[in-house]
Amino acid sequence: MDENKIGKAISYLRKRAGYTQKDLADRIGISDKAVSKWERGIGLPDVGYLRKLSILLDTDTDSLLAGDVVHHDGSWSGIIILDENSYDIGAGTVIYDKPLIYYLISYFLLVGIRDIVVSCTKKDAEYIDRTLGKGGDYGIRIDTVTGGLRDITANKAFNHICLKESSTDGRNIMMVYGRCLLYGVDQTRFFQKAMMNRDRFTMLVLPKKMSHQSSRIVMDQNKKVINSNADEPLKTQYDFSDIPILFFPESLLPTIAGEKDISTFIARYANDHELYVHMLDRGFVEIEVDDWNNVQEASVFMKIVQDKCGMNVYCIEEVAWRRGMIGLEQLKVLGLKYAGTEYGDYILSLHDNLSEKSITELGLK
Repeated sequence: MDENKIGKAISYLRKRAGYTQKDLADRIGISDKAVSKWERGIGLPDVGYLRKLSILLDTDTDSLLAGDVVHHDGSWSGIIILDENSYDIGAGTVIYDKPLIYYLISYFLLVGIRDIVVSCTKKDAEYIDRTLGKGGDYGIRIDTVTGGLRDITANKAFNHICLKESSTDGRNIMMVYGRCLLYGVDQTRFFQKAMMNRDRFTMLVLPKKMSHQSSRIVMDQNKKVINSNADEPLKTQYDFSDIPILFFPESLLPTIAGEKDISTFIARYANDHELYVHMLDRGFVEIEVDDWNNVQEASVFMKIVQDKCGMNVYCIEEVAWRRGMIGLEQLKVLGLKYAGTEYGDYILSLHDNLSEKSITELGLK
């Protein structure tokens, strides 16, 4: 490993994320002198710090240790397709202790995507505006498009995504096109790996029971889909099925928007082009929230995870702070919005613990 190259990568990604050396050190729990040494190529981060460091810098450990910053130019935008649901399950539907839209928005925050368009009903758009506004309080920008997928390219929000200044490689899109609750270890890392090959149309898959309604996926050794027909024999060790999260060059968006639905586009694209998948590990859980039984199932699951792990899953305020999108004081402001609730108390406890830690480290107590 090239210590100088890794140091330069850490320095570049830190500055891109808007951290000072002390900011980064405080979030990891070390001194700013240690960060300075890393960036000057004098030693490497301990193994125990690598995972947290890669999360804070919006990268993965493999890229960080390779000194690779090519894929971290911020030229990704996000789209959420939240179509009307016959059970009236939408952006404001509460899954245990937070609305569905918080879970969906969090996917983008985890990988540092700040520009997000939500295609939804008028009712959902009004809810998002009331609760999140334009996203400025969270260090992001949210636009809503009322209408289906075909309407998105005609809206100014589409132009906001695709016509803003882009990198030399062009812009890319991460799309979530369903009410998908995903939970598993190192989820951010899997997302980031799917974003590495920016010229490919890539979808996420994970092992599921054969009785599941999602499309069964068969792929070759290069992770290229060679069959998506559920009637054909399975040719992989596990039964992989698709989940509704996609990564693709923005040049494909008009074609996707012109199709009847996303599934139709994927089926057609798989026949005519190279469609790649990124496989999540066994142990990941995806719950599709399409009816009220799903809502109850997802709520029970999230309650168990949070009670047993002692953390709040998909707390967008915490994710925004840990990704450097907001500062510590803004974290407190957002926590006060929910003062008196368990959710608000969790956010405020983060602020108080972090403030106490800073005071102690500065020798003021």
